[in-house]
Amino acid sequence: MHSDIAHAIDELYGVPPKDFSSARNAKAAALKAAGRAADAQAVRRLAKPSPFLWATNQLARLDSERVAHFVDVVHRVRQSQLRDPRTATEGMRTIRAELQTLLNRATEVLTKAGYRVPASATARISNTVLGAAVDTALVDDLRRGRLAAELAAPGFEVLAGVEPGRKLQLLRGGKGSERRHEQAEATRAEEQAERPRRAREAEASRRDAERRAAEAERAGDEVRELERRLADARRKLREAQREAAAAADRARRHTDS
Repeated sequence: MHSDIAHAIDELYGVPPKDFSSARNAKAAALKAAGRAADAQAVRRLAKPSPFLWATNQLARLDSERVAHFVDVVHRVRQSQLRDPRTATEGMRTIRAELQTLLNRATEVLTKAGYRVPASATARISNTVLGAAVDTALVDDLRRGRLAAELAAPGFEVLAGVEPGRKLQLLRGGKGSERRHEQAEATRAEEQAERPRRAREAEASRRDAERRAAEAERAGDEVRELERRLADARRKLREAQREAAAAADRARRHTDS
């Protein structure tokens, strides 16, 4: 992606949801007028974020160091739990503390922007931040404030660095530990080999959802534009009818006189 179009998209993700559609359409129109139809289409496909997704993306703009630190904390906790699952409780406590700081900032952003912050808001923001932090395909979007969709919360197994459904294994010393260690390493290698494919599938699904949402929004914009034109045409028709009636009345009076 060219740096200028990336910059344009970054700017759009900073726009409050209530202004997003008009700002997006204006940028797309400007790109199209400049002869950059492909870039214009890419911009027009961007779906309007919910207030909670918007607030999540603002974290990277307002406190990028805190977001980067949170991502590092999650990574370190996952790595430590791979070496010793007994650290899980302390690791999750650390993650929750860092996450709460980000949630407080996001809530502040929503409040200042005039949005209501229901009880579900913190859960949705928390799920998205944590879900992106553990997803290699989305973590850069979290750091840059360009997440395109809200995410579900990852399970404990994901935070621990293993697949959901697999039990965490505590590797102990003594007889047979080397063999168990080799088996665990083989399992992790297999899982790591599968991650790129799952990431691509998740990204494809996300982009398809974005495309469908953008298409629905464009259709809504087109309907509203047609309604505006229809209302304008009706107004002009009424004016023409009044003028015709007035002309006919003047003609009758002229004839009578």
